Amino acid sequence: MSTIVEPDKHNRIVLTRDIRKAAGLAPGEPLKLSASPGRVVLEVRPQERGRVVKRGKLLVWTGNVPPVPLDEAIRKIRHHQR
Repeated sequence: MSTIVEPDKHNRIVLTRDIRKAAGLAPGEPLKLSASPGRVVLEVRPQERGRVVKRGKLLVWTGNVPPVPLDEAIRKIRHHQR
């Protein structure tokens, strides 16, 4: 989904409900902003909060899946626990 928006007199842009819904944004969710000449990009910031908890005999990660390859994420969490 794309649309044309105009900033207000203070250069603010409002993300409409339709845009937020199409992007899957939750209320108050932090966004990552990056800019280059002629382009501004907003991305959902990955949630890095979480922890490893024991459920039965398994250790389970309670947060979102990290944006790194799975084997690297496992290596990092194993190193962090030691």
